[in-house]
Amino acid sequence: MGRLARRFTILSLAMLLLLLALWVGGSVYARRQAETVVQEFQGLDAAADPTAFSLSFIRRYSNRLAEKVCQFESCQYQFLFTNSVISTLHFVPRAYMKVYVTLDHGLLSFAAIEYTSAVFKQNSPIVWVQEDFCAKVATSRCDYFYLDPHGRDVTETWHGDVQFGQMATRNQKAAAEGLNVDCVTALHGCKDISELLPRVWKLTSPGAVSSRMRSLADSFADASQPLPE
Repeated sequence: MGRLARRFTILSLAMLLLLLALWVGGSVYARRQAETVVQEFQGLDAAADPTAFSLSFIRRYSNRLAEKVCQFESCQYQFLFTNSVISTLHFVPRAYMKVYVTLDHGLLSFAAIEYTSAVFKQNSPIVWVQEDFCAKVATSRCDYFYLDPHGRDVTETWHGDVQFGQMATRNQKAAAEGLNVDCVTALHGCKDISELLPRVWKLTSPGAVSSRMRSLADSFADASQPLPE
């Protein structure tokens, strides 16, 4: 092998090792970031003072602030977390988490996570998980739990919403907060809401999901049907 061929081989190997390091390192970083975002969202609910925790979150992640909109006595902060290191190099499809924190008259009103995978593909799956804090809904019991879609064998598999009050049950909250962080590093992304949020929805047939949890929006017919295992 000539000197030029050896140099080319060494350069090719170095490039391969660099790409491998970017893939592994970027995947580890993206997954840890997604896990941290979910833990922070859970921390809002668990905090003795959710408003103080939300203000701390806003300060800690100021470098991730994508948008701030204030109107009258209400401000909403939007934070963006992506898997850009590995998606820019086309190792995996693009995925992101957006965190929304809304303060109304200085109190935490609601917090939400928007989670999507395989961005830019047709019908990229997306879920919205929102917790309303009792200061916002002081005149109600604040223990509601709503799903969309809900019921058995629903054909809308690409978009899901979960909204619950601060006094929802621990089981309901655990399901809503159980986002599948594997989607940020999956080679082909995640294809439907049952993969993004598997504790809330289950794929029961090609192109159809069933909710694993009861929703206050369930009809009598929905409530009479068993939940999927």
